[in-house]
Amino acid sequence: MSVFIKSFYQKFFPARQLLIRQNGEVKHVVLAPWFQLFTVLLILGTITWVGISSFRVYSQTNKITDIEQSQIDKQQVWQKQVQEQKALHAKQLEQLAVLEQKQALLQGMIESLPASISKETIKLEEQLESPVNQDKGEFHEPLVDEEPKNKHASLLTPITFAARYERLNKYYEHNFALIDAQINKRHDAILAMLKGAGLESALEQHLALGAQTSAQGGPLDVFDEAKIPGQFLAIVDKLLLLNNLENFLTELPNSLPLPAAKYYISSNFGLRKDPMNNRRAFHKGVDLAGWHKTEIFAPADARVLRAGKNGGYGNFIELEHKNGLVTRFGHLNKIKVKKGQTIAKNEVIGLMGSTGRSTSTHLHYEVLLDGKHVNPLKITKALSRVR
Repeated sequence: MSVFIKSFYQKFFPARQLLIRQNGEVKHVVLAPWFQLFTVLLILGTITWVGISSFRVYSQTNKITDIEQSQIDKQQVWQKQVQEQKALHAKQLEQLAVLEQKQALLQGMIESLPASISKETIKLEEQLESPVNQDKGEFHEPLVDEEPKNKHASLLTPITFAARYERLNKYYEHNFALIDAQINKRHDAILAMLKGAGLESALEQHLALGAQTSAQGGPLDVFDEAKIPGQFLAIVDKLLLLNNLENFLTELPNSLPLPAAKYYISSNFGLRKDPMNNRRAFHKGVDLAGWHKTEIFAPADARVLRAGKNGGYGNFIELEHKNGLVTRFGHLNKIKVKKGQTIAKNEVIGLMGSTGRSTSTHLHYEVLLDGKHVNPLKITKALSRVR
């Protein structure tokens, strides 16, 4: 091996002379074999170093490019996630606003229910909090090496909110349906009673008066109806009508003008034999017998049309109520009101007696609707069914 190296060395690196001419002189420079070998090795070493360095620079450049591209890709993914999260946040806030309007409407309806409808079966759900933290600092640009610790964590909030949203929607639908059923039941009962008592015309007068907006006002506090389903708003309208009907009931003479334990019916409304001459006659009222000077009460709010002596009625009072209703009281011992006076329900208006065309102590009680006599017992009995 050493012979081969020595032969190779002598063959390719023999001693060489260089002739250098300078200023008319020729100089001889001898290049020793070792010098030639050193120069070649130096050149080869330099070329190798340059190649390796170039390759490393190229590799580093590609790596940096890959890192930059990776960061750009991560940034784009993050921006997409931010947009999706913002869109989800906006959608959830809109859903939350709808739930809040439903809850406010349900609360308002419960507070507006008449006393005839039980409120115990309806309970409001707790307020649904905002699904996403509204702090603007929630969305931040990720760091270069930032990686989510739990890739599924971001999915928990939407799923939880969606489940609660669906549950609350069903809750509101159930309660609105429950209120609707109770309103319909009460509404139908009142209308059936009014029809049975022959008070349809009085109801028409009341509804016509209720359509007017006089003597009303207050601060404006409205619901965002655009966020409330139409079927819920329809139930609200039914409730408003029902409350109007309930108000109408309070205006009616829904009880007899005597305490229940202090009278008995001595003569009914309609055909009878007259107590004076025993002839067949039509009795336009009902006779309620009781103790002398028993207090007589106003069956509803009214204004006194007449108060004084009136032929066979004896001491007589005539009251004008709302909706075309009039009540009359005859044979009184004493009158305690005056013509034109406004009186409240259950206010004492007189004392039972036997003045006028009467056989003994009793109250002759009449009810007129639009000038036509109706049976007082029929009205009070019908009204007692829907109290």
